Amino acid sequence: MECWFCGKPARGICVFCGRAVCKDHARRMPHPLAMFLGKGQVPKMVVVADALFCGECRPQPEPIEMPEIY
Repeated sequence: MECWFCGKPARGICVFCGRAVCKDHARRMPHPLAMFLGKGQVPKMVVVADALFCGECRPQPEPIEMPEIY
């Protein structure tokens, strides 16, 4: 597989969008795995701190409504 940006051999896949990236174009970003209510109903999240990120895609900070798939 080749890097989405430059065509060099890819070293990994963006956890958010699935683009292949080489070592030069790879970035790191926290990746949320699960969210739950903790003690006192305080929202908590399980996060992978340094997940592979392409730097091009834009993960949304809030959930998006998608009524068309209901």
